[in-house]
Amino acid sequence: MTHRRAAAFAPVNIALTKYWGKRDHEINLPLAPSISVTLAELGTLTIVQPDTQMRENAMMVNDVPLDSRGMTKVNRVLSRVRDLADSTQYAGLRAVNTVPTAQGLASSASAFAALATAASHAYGLTLDKIELSALARTGSGSASRSVHGGWVKWNPGQRTDGADSTAEQLLDEEQWPLKIVVAHIGEGPKKTPSTLGMKLCESTSPFFEPWIETCWKDVERCEAAMRERDFAALAHVVEGNALAMHATMMATRPGLVYWQPATLGVIHAVRTLREDLGHSCLFTIDAGPSVVVLCEAADAPVVCAQLGAIAGVTRLTQTRIGPGAQLTEAS
Repeated sequence: MTHRRAAAFAPVNIALTKYWGKRDHEINLPLAPSISVTLAELGTLTIVQPDTQMRENAMMVNDVPLDSRGMTKVNRVLSRVRDLADSTQYAGLRAVNTVPTAQGLASSASAFAALATAASHAYGLTLDKIELSALARTGSGSASRSVHGGWVKWNPGQRTDGADSTAEQLLDEEQWPLKIVVAHIGEGPKKTPSTLGMKLCESTSPFFEPWIETCWKDVERCEAAMRERDFAALAHVVEGNALAMHATMMATRPGLVYWQPATLGVIHAVRTLREDLGHSCLFTIDAGPSVVVLCEAADAPVVCAQLGAIAGVTRLTQTRIGPGAQLTEAS
């Protein structure tokens, strides 16, 4: 099979109903479905170059060698690719992130969706979106969703090998083209990585089982709101799901508290804008302090003005719902 240099860009995605709980930690199989939106322009560009002279895979991320923990996940994906391609060649890899790492902005989702897309082409494979979703998931669960654009649902599946745990597109980026404002809060990586935090939560939080039950119900409610383009219903389920996840985290022993004072400031500002002033906006928060706000295009200027004035918000990023992972180079 032909080997070649390939590059791909994949975007981050933000879960509207969260992925927080696994039935298999080794290959990232979730206990419940989740729904996300794919963000335009923010993500990871990854280059993969198979090389007959290499004796192991090596990767640079933003010009820094990837640590051993990260390489374990990368090697898992590349091992699967080599098996599918019947290849023994290792590869050199280089990635550039346009989002902060480990701050609750799903940088691992874009990283492994880009890796799966670039590596499959570099090793001569022709995989469809469902197959790419399954491949990306072996590196990071949420990466299964970044393969697709628009509004995406990740199905948990039932098989032990994870073959049926893949993501599908529900709406493309033009079918409900909301704007997105990211309120960046805090600097540097979070103290408790998501993988460790999820394990602690599963084993010690008294709210964990009810949380998983809530996720199944919230996915149904979210899909219904999407079908009707009902922003008020969407806000109700999305904000409730995010708060339920963080309540479950906070009840972990020891408690996982990712929020900072500015996180609460953004929550209150968004609620005031919607409930008191009539603007169509909602918030969601992944496992970190930063807050992502979805809004109608007409409401984006006032949302940005209000959030930018909150102490502790270091900067704002404005974007939109965008396409999924795409090959950018193959030679």
